Amino acid sequence: MQTPRAIFFDLDETLIANKMPVPTLFQTVYSDIIGDHDDTARKAFFLALRENASTLWSTMFDAAHSPERQFVDCFAACLVATGQSRNTGQLAQAMFERFLDLSSNNVTLHHDALDTLRRLRKQGFITGIITNGMERVQRGKILQVGLESEVDHVTISAEARSHKPFAPVFELALSRAGVVPHEAWQIGDHALNDVAGAIRAGMRGVFYDPAQNRLATAFDDIPESPHHTISALADVISLISPS
Repeated sequence: MQTPRAIFFDLDETLIANKMPVPTLFQTVYSDIIGDHDDTARKAFFLALRENASTLWSTMFDAAHSPERQFVDCFAACLVATGQSRNTGQLAQAMFERFLDLSSNNVTLHHDALDTLRRLRKQGFITGIITNGMERVQRGKILQVGLESEVDHVTISAEARSHKPFAPVFELALSRAGVVPHEAWQIGDHALNDVAGAIRAGMRGVFYDPAQNRLATAFDDIPESPHHTISALADVISLISPS
């Protein structure tokens, strides 16, 4: 096994965890900006949100507007679905800003994340984050937990106008780190986006399974298999520096 030069980590549910489920954040956004006085309108909003958010994710990079602008427009369309016809643009912008604030404050570092990153950098490895999402959302989380100074590079999928598991995201991260694919590892909790995506890009994929109960089924419909599986982030140290 070749020792890597660069080690990348997924962000959500790998380096950080959510304190509460993301759907709960959306519920809070709605309550804070719109209120709970009309249950019919609330149900209509979230029905529209489920439909529009799925479309937004799959077509995000087909549009000229930024993903953030599209997210605001998504909120506006959901408000229209409730019968709201006045100030939808302002309300949608307020909902987006409230979501940014809640999202940033909803995350906590996994217990061994900082120590692992610091030990890797001390040993001379290039470290980075490769994460799916919108720049303002993901960077808000990274800033909140102080990760921006703990890694050498951060690559957010929107910057590559593509999502993991597709190659452009990994290629951008590799370019920033100045390494070729076989010199890099990607560690993450998502079998397709992190592990299979990295392997398809020529990297090594490491599956992060802290509960040790997902490996048996996570790759059932994926032709790739992880090069390694870890249950703690610190296990990466022993993989690259076996005793």
